[in-house]
Amino acid sequence: MDEIKIIDFKFSLEDGSFSLILNLWILLASIVLFLIIRWINKRYLKSNVVQNEIIPVKLKYSVGGAEIEYDIIRNYQNVEIAYKILIELITRKAAIKIDKEQDVIVEVYNSWYSLFQITREELKKISGEMLLKNNTSEQLVKLLSDILNEGLRPHLTKYQAKFRKWYNEELTKVENKELSPQEIQKKYTDFGSLTDSMVEVNELLIDYSNQLQQIIKGTKKNGA
Repeated sequence: MDEIKIIDFKFSLEDGSFSLILNLWILLASIVLFLIIRWINKRYLKSNVVQNEIIPVKLKYSVGGAEIEYDIIRNYQNVEIAYKILIELITRKAAIKIDKEQDVIVEVYNSWYSLFQITREELKKISGEMLLKNNTSEQLVKLLSDILNEGLRPHLTKYQAKFRKWYNEELTKVENKELSPQEIQKKYTDFGSLTDSMVEVNELLIDYSNQLQQIIKGTKKNGA
């Protein structure tokens, strides 16, 4: 079977002659095919932009004693940031339900501190273009900032430093050498109020993880 060529070029060394044959039908068919593929790609990209960048995910979130609404744009950067923070939440003692009897408070605080640091780092990565061009990341920044400043920070400011100081001192006492961390922490004067507050923050972070999943999947809660 003869090979079909768009351009057939022949050159003879003997007499220095050459010939150039252009198959116009194949060339035109190739151009038409190229234009069709280009049109399909543009249409797909346009549809993708509508789905992921223009249409926001509307969230209602109770933080700091107030219900706040966020319109999060689902572009690739926002979804990527939401996914990274979600992984931190669900793999640490953050969005996993706290057990006041079994969980070690300092370990929970370590997880929250790491979450705080990672969220700050992700916020720093949001480019100026994303903030200025159609404000595509403005609402995500607000959500993440509210979680840190209105959700985590009040509890950590009130309880963490005092408890860590007391706990570190208790660990060095002879009478506590045979006690488990859970048994030692229960001796803390404000153990009840501290753990009650910790559970409230934990519930907030669990809800927070659900919100991030909505950003990633592009779905809404019923009634939201």
